Amino acid sequence: MKNFRYVLDPLCLAAILAYGLNRWFLTPIFASPFLHGTFNDLLLIPAALPPLLWMQRGLGWRKHDGPPTPGEILGHWAIWSLVCEGLAPRFLSHAVADFHDVIAYAAGALVAGLWWNRRKILSRAASKATGFDGLARFYDGMENVLAGRKLIRCREAFLTVMPPPRRVLLLGEGHGRFLSALLKIHPEINVTCVDASAKMLAVTRRRLQRSGQSTRLITFLRRDLLQWDPPAQAYDLIVTQFVLDCFPPAQLTALMSRLATAAQPGARWLVSDFHLPELRGWRRLRASAILWVMYRFFRLVTKLPASGLTPPGPIFEHLGFQRLHHKEIEWGLLVSEIWQAPLEENSSPLCE
Repeated sequence: MKNFRYVLDPLCLAAILAYGLNRWFLTPIFASPFLHGTFNDLLLIPAALPPLLWMQRGLGWRKHDGPPTPGEILGHWAIWSLVCEGLAPRFLSHAVADFHDVIAYAAGALVAGLWWNRRKILSRAASKATGFDGLARFYDGMENVLAGRKLIRCREAFLTVMPPPRRVLLLGEGHGRFLSALLKIHPEINVTCVDASAKMLAVTRRRLQRSGQSTRLITFLRRDLLQWDPPAQAYDLIVTQFVLDCFPPAQLTALMSRLATAAQPGARWLVSDFHLPELRGWRRLRASAILWVMYRFFRLVTKLPASGLTPPGPIFEHLGFQRLHHKEIEWGLLVSEIWQAPLEENSSPLCE
């Protein structure tokens, strides 16, 4: 293991440079709320932690020269959050407590921790099964810390708008939050819940059991979505929540063409996903930065096949689906849509 370079660490130097560039050149020109607040908060741990660890090493408090450990990163994040957002507003008139700043500190800490420990993570990942099994225990917590209820609002944006379904195909459900919400409104529907991760399916089962919801009408299937053939015209609702963004263009086209055959004439397809705003500006810049970090993280930890976002809209249109509803959330970073399958079989798949 190479020694950590503290202040000379490339990420630390880049964070300090980015902070200076933003502070003295960008914010005087642009009135972007992201640049004036969140951007600097993201840089806190990458820029401030290495110098502090260097000081602790010099004082003999730190006994090694390895990369920052998860405990060191978490501890400094907690201290900075307490000082900046808890104590400072009590004693400084210009300081304001903002929970969003704590989330930004955490996001920066997460990215920095992954970068500093990337060799160790890659080494462990190479010796273990790939996919989302390794994240199953932490997925809920990660979402809560990094996104709050934003992803939940996106998933459930049209939950009460859709006609009552009878047979539902739910793909890549993950932690089971949407399925639980769906069953509260429609407890007697038949659901086929498909996921490639056995541990994610187990998390979903436990969530339903804890909430007292019956799994009698739910079929749980562990399947590779790229290899699984769903029954033809079996479902009046298909749901893909933050799933389609996992696949590169060719795989996504093949997957959606195969899933479209499972839709009954006129069936709804509910899709929620990340989104890159079309208009250029600070919103697109912000979304681009978040998506870049997100894809690097999931490619590193889960070996995600996609390296960037592929919009599914053109594929839906080619398959003959019609968009009924569209809603953007979080300044265009998140999108939820309902597409309707052709009333007659007049669409041709893109892949045979």
